[in-house]
Amino acid sequence: MTRLPHPAGLWVANLLVPGTGHILLGRIAFGILQALLWALGADLWLAVAFVWPGVVSPWKVVLLGILAACAYVVSQVTLLILWRSLRRHFGDDRRDGTFKAAVAAYLEGRYDEAERACRSLLSRDPDDVEATLQLAAIARRRSDAGTARRHLHRARYLDEEGLWDFEIDRELSALAETETPKPS
Repeated sequence: MTRLPHPAGLWVANLLVPGTGHILLGRIAFGILQALLWALGADLWLAVAFVWPGVVSPWKVVLLGILAACAYVVSQVTLLILWRSLRRHFGDDRRDGTFKAAVAAYLEGRYDEAERACRSLLSRDPDDVEATLQLAAIARRRSDAGTARRHLHRARYLDEEGLWDFEIDRELSALAETETPKPS
């Protein structure tokens, strides 16, 4: 399984040399292009601000600096978004083990242990759809329909690509069956 660099390391590398974080994540061409564009922009700003200070008015120099800072913030945000999507794609060995333990505990009826494991997963990644779905199933088994429904709505929100629609709908159906009184 591919190991991803820690986000703090990526951020610091990208802070020192913009584009380095993308290179570390395997997007070499994009990282090099970003580094070259940043270097070109920084050189232009330095040349206008310090080498030829009388050529361009001071407010244009400030405007160029603000634009460069905005571009820099955008590069940091795109790096964070890329890292999060790759982390979800490649997963984490510890995460897989913790989730397997949560499912095993759920299947054996140890709901408190399963809930603790799922909450541990969500503390590491609040956008974990599987752990959120598992919490919904645990709440449904405990006859806590409100909590189960809240977790299912959260899972639906987190599932941007619709990969978990079947499981979410199945849980909602099971929840509806437990809520409706059976005829006697």
